[in-house]
This record gives sequence, structure tokens and C-alpha cells, in this order.
Amino acid sequence: MKPRAARVSAEELEQKHRQVLNTFVRELWGPIPSGIEVGLKSLKAWGFDLVFGLRGGEEAVFVSAAAKGRRAGDVYEEAGEIFEVRRILEELPKGARIWVEVALEDRRGVVRAYYRPERGPATLLFALPAAELLLAYFKKRGFGHLLSAFHSSGLTTEFVKRRGEAGRAVAFEALPPKMRRALREAQDTLKKHAGVGRFTLVYFGQNKDGDDRYQVTWLLPTVRLFDVELAEHVDKLLAALD
Repeated sequence: MKPRAARVSAEELEQKHRQVLNTFVRELWGPIPSGIEVGLKSLKAWGFDLVFGLRGGEEAVFVSAAAKGRRAGDVYEEAGEIFEVRRILEELPKGARIWVEVALEDRRGVVRAYYRPERGPATLLFALPAAELLLAYFKKRGFGHLLSAFHSSGLTTEFVKRRGEAGRAVAFEALPPKMRRALREAQDTLKKHAGVGRFTLVYFGQNKDGDDRYQVTWLLPTVRLFDVELAEHVDKLLAALD
């Protein structure tokens, strides 16, 4: 059986036509980055301590949730392994790096972080769903606008922010300065920080109380959001729309 066509009134069609023509886009595309090198401050910002100690009786570097407050001398069991804390690392050893990768697995983004010493094999620090890690990270850092706009996460992460009811979309020439500034700053963010991504804005004017009505979306490489400075920057851009 042939599916029934959706019925759209002439008024709805006219409104949709105006909205899509007046949804303004800033985007920059190329290969989506899947890996990034980060510093120890980023790891701490996500809620982890980097620990040197014994793992299964052998010297190793591993992570522990900062909220658990592990200290030198603590011994604990996790996922069937015994860990002993020798010290919490406050800086990386010379030549060591932390490498973060994002992959799409089982229909969702997965983050893996590795500790790479100057010599020797890399150590997997953790593997977590990207959405789980991002939610905890945004909450810990107080990125409330990212948290509330967070929509989905794979190789890219999408944020959607709506305010007020949709209505008659405003043409570019009629956009208030705040909205024009948002488009400029989005373009700068893509070029200078994110590298690739997409930003959209549709503005519906003000309601009877003088509040702006709009919808914006951000689509950004997930791995770039683990750069604390970029995440903070995007959070402030979202806040500036209010």
C-alpha cells in the first residue's frame, strides 16, 4: 500500500518556506578529527586523577575517579583487578602524552584515552560512551548551556538550543545585532578552534514580553570538545544568546 502523503496547509507551507530560507548557516568541512592530544588538566577536568601505582601487582599508570578521593597507600578492587595507589600525578613525566580517540561503535560514540610514555607501549586509561563522559564533564565544569543543549554524540556532537515558540522567521537584514554577532563568532570558532563543523540560526523575533525567540544548532567534532578551552568558549557563545 502506498503511504499517504502528509497534508500541509498553504499557511504551513508558506511558514516552512520562510523558515528554511531564513535559517542561516555557517559551516566548514574537511576530515572529521578522531584523535587529539590533551594535557593533564583536561583529564582532571573530566573528573579523573592520573595515578602511578600497582595494577595487578605490577607498576602501572592508570586513572581513578577524582570524586573517590584516592590517596597514596590506598588499595582497592575494580572490575576484578587490585589497584594500589603510590601517588597522584600532578604533572606528566617528561615525554609522556595523553591521547584521546573517538570512534563510532554500536551506533554511538565511544571515547578511549591512552597514556603514552616516552618509551614503551601505550596504556589504555579508559573506554567510555562519549555521551556519558561529556555529560559528566559538562556538569563538573559548570558548562550549563552545553549540558542543556546537548542532543546527541557520535564522531560529532550536536547541540540544539530553542527559546520561545516558532513563528515567522526573520530575514537576515532584520536580524538584531546580537544574532548577527552570533553568526560571526560561530564562523570564527569553526575556523580558529573546531576546524570543522556547522552552526545554524533561525530567529523568530520577540514575543509580547520582548524576549527573543530563536533556534540554534551546533555540530562539532566530539574529540575537539575535550579541549577545555573550546568547550568553555562554545558554552559562552550559547549563553550570550540569552
